[in-house]
Amino acid sequence: MKKILLLTSVIMAAGAANAQTGYYASGKLGIGDTTIYVDGDTKFGDYLVKEFGPGYRFDDSGLLLELSTAVGIDWSPNSMYVKQNPYGWFHLRLEGEFSYNNYREDGKLRHNYLIDAMTEIKYDHVFLLANGYADFRIDKIVPYVGLGLGYSFGREEATITDINKGEELSDSINDNGIIYALHAGIGYKYSDITTLDLGYRRVWMPTEEDGMDVFGTVRFGARFRI
Repeated sequence: MKKILLLTSVIMAAGAANAQTGYYASGKLGIGDTTIYVDGDTKFGDYLVKEFGPGYRFDDSGLLLELSTAVGIDWSPNSMYVKQNPYGWFHLRLEGEFSYNNYREDGKLRHNYLIDAMTEIKYDHVFLLANGYADFRIDKIVPYVGLGLGYSFGREEATITDINKGEELSDSINDNGIIYALHAGIGYKYSDITTLDLGYRRVWMPTEEDGMDVFGTVRFGARFRI
């Protein structure tokens, strides 16, 4: 028994000695869209159709732009296999991220082919996130998955113009709250310092009265070892 414990201790010590820790900074640009839920499962457009009555439909188009930067720690517990794979096959990363998100959406509420109301929605959100990733390195190709938890500081503006009645209803609120994120993507190790990154991120932000804003972005960028 003592020999087994001694052997286990030696193996663990060897693994710790071979583990490597690095630091990196990253920058990304994201393009996507936002889905607005008024309650648990009713989208904003469906809510307007219901309020105006039967026979209506809602057409909308919007664009979400995201700029983000992050700093993090890259830890490889398996660098003892460096001879088989000079990059290590499995890495864990933990990072702090700051991102700015800008969203604009224009909508039209139609009855038959006539426009009865126009909508305009504007979002400006700052996300502060703590993200954890698992990297699976296959030579220079690096698929990854990750989870994030953070807080959003935001402002939302909405305007609804009823063309028939000539009335305009507008409102703006400061919308702050906890956010949850899911990440998935693939990296390419361009050099020992630079890893190019293409990924997708989905962020859920609960709002008042059981609502939900869901942000989805395709993200392009790079990580740089520091």
